[in-house]
Amino acid sequence: MPTIVTAVKGIIRQDHRILIVQRAAADSGGGTWECPGGKIDFGEQPEASLIREVREETGLSVTVDRIAYTSSFLTHPDRQVILLVYFCTAETDAVTLSDEHDAYLWADEAMIRKQIAPNILTDFERYQIFPQLVST
Repeated sequence: MPTIVTAVKGIIRQDHRILIVQRAAADSGGGTWECPGGKIDFGEQPEASLIREVREETGLSVTVDRIAYTSSFLTHPDRQVILLVYFCTAETDAVTLSDEHDAYLWADEAMIRKQIAPNILTDFERYQIFPQLVST
């Protein structure tokens, strides 16, 4: 039976850099770099879910600023992910990773282009995320 999962991700900005995290080697998609976030729990508002997921994964408290873009992709022939991506601001840059991730970077555009998963980079370019990082 086909499944649709709704998830949130945060483009957490600080000093024209954003936080990217590397999925744990033992996890699905292990070793890939992405923005923090995760699945929305039943009954949860997207912004509240993002705040919870970011705190669980990175230890950071964030403010959700605004939606950056939405995306959709298949992870398997019968599983679709609907992704809501938000710009966020962190109170601090002191990250404490959960077991879901092995590493993190406060990355500038050049570092992001080298590290982040190709499908995320495609979305960043499609929705002009890099110019928005400089202008805010």
